[in-house]
This record gives sequence, C-alpha cells and structure tokens, in this order.
Amino acid sequence: MSLSDLLSLHQSFGSGDFKHTGPSLPNTHLFETLKSIDEFSNNLTLRDVEMQAPLSEELTVVVLDTNILLDYLDVIQVFVTEVEEQGLPVLIIIPGVVIYELDGQKNRERLSWFARRASSWLLKKVKERKSVKGQALNETCKSSGNWKKRDLDAVLEFGSERSNDSLIIDCCKYFLRQRRTFLCSKDKLLTVKAESESVLTISPGRDTFSSRDIAQALFGFEASRFRFSGYRPTYRNSLENLIQTTPTPEPDDDGMDVDDDASSVPQFSYPSHSLDLLHLQVIDYFTGLLLDLVVRVAGLDVRSFGCSNSASKHAPSYSRKSFTTWDAPDCLNYLGGKKRLPRTSPRVDTFMTRPYEGVGARRGQDWSRRDWETALRGLREIGDDWQEESIRESVPAAELHISRVFAIPMRPTGL
Repeated sequence: MSLSDLLSLHQSFGSGDFKHTGPSLPNTHLFETLKSIDEFSNNLTLRDVEMQAPLSEELTVVVLDTNILLDYLDVIQVFVTEVEEQGLPVLIIIPGVVIYELDGQKNRERLSWFARRASSWLLKKVKERKSVKGQALNETCKSSGNWKKRDLDAVLEFGSERSNDSLIIDCCKYFLRQRRTFLCSKDKLLTVKAESESVLTISPGRDTFSSRDIAQALFGFEASRFRFSGYRPTYRNSLENLIQTTPTPEPDDDGMDVDDDASSVPQFSYPSHSLDLLHLQVIDYFTGLLLDLVVRVAGLDVRSFGCSNSASKHAPSYSRKSFTTWDAPDCLNYLGGKKRLPRTSPRVDTFMTRPYEGVGARRGQDWSRRDWETALRGLREIGDDWQEESIRESVPAAELHISRVFAIPMRPTGL
C-alpha cells in the first residue's frame, strides 16, 4: 500500500465516527427501529441484564453476525425462546456494527424483508432485557473506549471492504474478557479470524441448522439434558430451491434425539411449502406492527383490555382478552371500530389468521396469488388510512417475495 493510500485511509478513518447513512424516504420506519435498538443498547450494560434476570458465573455469550439474522432468524428466535423457558445462562449479543449493516440492507430488494423482520424482533427483545442485548458504545477493546471510532489499524489488517469484521471481532474479544464467548456466523473468513483470537465459533454447516445445533455447540453432551428443537423448515432468502423439498436431518451420533418418554415431548407437524412458511412470517411480522399501531391509537387504554371489570359479556371479544395475547384479527377488529377497514376479498383479518385457527383461515398455499395480493393491498390501505409508516414500508418488501415464490415451479401440496 502506497504512502498516499495510507494518508487517504487515515483521513477517512482516523478521526471520524461510524455513522448511519440517513434514511431514504421509503425506509423511515426501519431506520428509526434500528436507531432505537442502538440507543437502547447504549443505556444497558451486561450487569444491567444480569440484574434484570440473574445469571450465573457460567453465563455463555453468543455474538451474532448479520448473515445469521438475515438467513436464520427463525432458528435464533426458537433458540432464544427455549433458553428463556428453561432459564439457561445464555446471552445473545448483537454487535453495534450489525445494527448498522441491517440498515444497509433496506434498499436491497431480496434482503429488505429479512432485515425488517430481524430489526423488529431485535427491538422487542432488547427492550425485554432478558437474553438479547445490543453492544453498548463502551463495550469495546479499543483504547478510545468507543467502538464507533474508526480504527486505521483495523482497516490495514482486514481491508477497507471487510473493516466491519474487525468491529465484530472487537465485540467478541470484549465479552471474552468476562465470559465464555462464541461467534455465530456463516462467514468463513470471519470465523477463522475469530478462532485465531481464541473466540469459539458456530457456523451453519447444513441447511438443517437448528436450535439444537446451537445448544450442542454451547453445551456439548450436556445439551441432552435440556429441550432444544431440531430442524424446522423456514422461508429463507438463500435457499435456491425455496424449500421445494424438505432436507432430511442428519442423525445425531450423540443420542440427543433419543427420549425414552416420547409423550413428554410435544410432537408437531411443521409446514414445508414455501407459501405456507412465508405466510406464517407475514402473519407474525405484521401482527407485531398492528399491535404497535393499536398502542399508538389506544394509548393507556390498552391497560384496561382484559380486566375483569372493564368489559361486559356483550363487549367485543378483544376487550375481554389481555392485550399481550391479541392476534392480528383482534387488532383489526379494534381498529375497525375506530375507522372503517378496507373491504377486500379475502378479508385481511381472515388472511392474517393462522391456518385452521379461525373461520376461513387456511395455509399459505391454499390462497391464490390474487388472494395474497389482495390481502397485502388491504394492509397497505390500513397503513395509509392510519398514516402508519411501518406497515406502508413493509408491504412492498413482502410483495417482492410473494412474486418470487409464485414465479417458480412448486409442488402442488405441502405439509
């Protein structure tokens, strides 16, 4: 590298901070969500999380790379749920630079949907202060005490195109000082670098990556003492065949699948058809946005929903339920009482009901392409009527994947 190149790098990185690019007009909500995660993380330390949910000295930290959140969010969601249900000492850390990288996916058509799902889930989880935490500014090994300060040495070591990798490694090394730390990433070069810094790594080695695989990496044979789910099909961007066939999970050699009391573990039949899987993602994601909209509209009144003295037997069904248990139809019924909902066929609330859990509800593959497009158009109109940017911005990201799935040859049925 020439002297002029070094001087140029020094001017670009030596004194500047790592900054978000400003939000483009159609991505205001995503930008604000990621900004909220960043700000909330800076007000929360590792000790704060431990005080909220006491963790033992055996706490294990798992640092997530951006590619895992984009391609395996469903696996991470299942793993976090199972960790919390069993009270296990595991903390998921999201490096600050990963939040910025998610923001960078907003204009990449095929990744925008996955970035929005990840950012929405992350904001919800970091606010809970349980097992998911964002990296704070001062949680760094840098002498500046601020991970956002540009580091010329890191650019020279990793190259300008991979300088973000140095920030992820820095995050891992910081937590490694305090706890056993793993990096979960698909990036082979990054995992090799992490291993050279004594950071253990987890890499999805097959399409059947699961919560159980993460647990086995963290706990080894001890993982068999706990309940972690095996492979579940999911709609992912990187699957070339879009799950036209379901991979057969490889048998485990450690006996983790053996359970003498089969009745003790619930048996579920998970969908495997691309449209079914995308449909479930659409329901889960937009339900979260509708809940946020109800909070904005109802304000403090949401606290009264579900209170035994606040609703008569003739009151709407949603008013007799705790707000934390509301689903999309509950949200839409409430909003419909305030302002007329779009008239569509199928109705938006029917399309947004999980399969077989309500009148007319069905699997994603059982809705025609016209049905899908009509339901998404209805959601967009709701966003317009209520001036809800989160819904208006997210519909096009989902529509792209609807077109993508319907454009490929698919088997006519799925589980």
